[in-house]
Amino acid sequence: MSALKNLSINGGPYLNGSKQWGTSAELKWDLGGVKLTSITAYRKFDTNSTTVGGFTANDTYTVGNGAPTSRAGILPSGDHIKTFTQELRLQGTAFNDHLDWLLGGFYSSEKIRADQTMTLNADFQKTGSAFNFGPATAVGPPSGFGANPLFTLTALGNAGVPVNANGNYAENRFLQDAKSWSVFTHNVINFTDKLSLTLGARYVNETKDASFNQLAGTTGAGASACQASVNGVLSGAVPAPARAGLIGINCFPFATSVALTAPAALGGGLASRWLPLPRQWTQEFKDDEITYTAQLGYKANEDLLLYAGYSHGFKSGGFNLDPQSATLQNSAAILAGQTTTRVYADPSFKSEKVNQIEVGVKATLFGGIKANLALFDMNMSDFQVLEFTGVQFLTFNVNSARSTGAELELFGKLSDHIAANVSATYANARYPGNCADGVAAAALPSTLRLCGQDLTNAPKFAGVFGMTYDGPLNDSGWSLLVNGNVNYSDSRTTRTIDTDTNNLPVPLARQENYFKMNARVGLTTPDDRYTFELWGTNLTNEITRGITANTPLRGAAGARSLIGFVEEPRMYGLTVRAKF
Repeated sequence: MSALKNLSINGGPYLNGSKQWGTSAELKWDLGGVKLTSITAYRKFDTNSTTVGGFTANDTYTVGNGAPTSRAGILPSGDHIKTFTQELRLQGTAFNDHLDWLLGGFYSSEKIRADQTMTLNADFQKTGSAFNFGPATAVGPPSGFGANPLFTLTALGNAGVPVNANGNYAENRFLQDAKSWSVFTHNVINFTDKLSLTLGARYVNETKDASFNQLAGTTGAGASACQASVNGVLSGAVPAPARAGLIGINCFPFATSVALTAPAALGGGLASRWLPLPRQWTQEFKDDEITYTAQLGYKANEDLLLYAGYSHGFKSGGFNLDPQSATLQNSAAILAGQTTTRVYADPSFKSEKVNQIEVGVKATLFGGIKANLALFDMNMSDFQVLEFTGVQFLTFNVNSARSTGAELELFGKLSDHIAANVSATYANARYPGNCADGVAAAALPSTLRLCGQDLTNAPKFAGVFGMTYDGPLNDSGWSLLVNGNVNYSDSRTTRTIDTDTNNLPVPLARQENYFKMNARVGLTTPDDRYTFELWGTNLTNEITRGITANTPLRGAAGARSLIGFVEEPRMYGLTVRAKF
């Protein structure tokens, strides 16, 4: 907490740069009763990232090429995205305006090149040993291998000479070429002045071609700490309790070569056939879906509208552009001779589908106060779970998720210059008990721990109350604006999975309930030309977490280090507006 209050860190350089540009053109034609709209757009987005990391003051690893500890000549780390879209719409009315209709088509082409480069630094093995093989850890230090077993154990796979991971690196490149096209319609049928039916549908076709290719990486047992570790583990020389940790850390996937080899006794070839190590891959994803919506609305009078609707939605699947996304999943069974069938993780994830029912009412109450109330139930299948592991985001599917709840909103003027608003949402967003049915083998252990849990960052209750005065300051002609609001959030989980791999709760996984207050005071000159506003957000400086994740390279279940990404602290400022 002290670091948060004083805005201090103990890490190295952290640089994120981005550059983007784009152009778009919208053309409209009136064809006499029918309107044609064309929207064409192109976007180019480039990022670069340099991080000297490890979440300690030690010199652990470097991402990218912009730091003193970056490997000489290593490629920059960053994403490069080019996107082209084209949309055409025809719309009009028919049957004496009883039908408002729209027909359209959409095309998108997106090309992604993601370069991920990492260099291991001088303290990598020392730091990893302290946090994963130290006296306080579940594994403990292997007998006879000193305080830095990640270094000394490599001697067992390199003819007695230990290998320092300092300078080990990899340059990983991921490519994705995505194309999507759809045709759609949206129509409103006005049966009477009071009764209407909205019908919409869209056919979507998605194709994505993706690949992982490694451009360069450290190889050879004398140079690569990972290769020496592989040799020691596959030959049986490394003590069994230390094998998983030795491979998991010395073969840190973002700095591990895909060309590491197995010992001759196992027939040679790639070590990734025996151990969960990075593998190159090329794959295609295809999917299509028809989405639709239907909503019936009844306007009883000018102050009351009732509606009920059903919709079926779709979110396209895709790929995890990550060096761990296609690793061997049954290494232990292969090494034990229990099977010869190798099971590899699938780098792709499936499309998500959702069916939603919503009923609601919109009304004008006493004094012109508007009221909106909606009840909803969402059933999601092949739900896409986005998990942050501490070093990257991974997406996997679970069988199902569900969200049921209600939303209430009240707003309006209390007088000529005073307005108020209040809103409240109750949502029971959760993973059902059967959410693991039919999931991929690679995702099964994680999914089993999800079933019965709330969705991430989905509080059961949230609300907002605010008031605004917008009117004259006095008879001088100056205008005054005073606005304040209070936001409340119920407790929520900030991790993808609340429990660790030992099925025990993770400390600090949940963010407790909280209030946050914001305010704004403004003055406008009599001629409306200048406005001066003093504003502040999160005035009580409530420190809350948006994401909690495992710290990379820092311990196993039961003794794991955690990192928390905090949300915005108290901020304040002055805004000046001028009209010319």
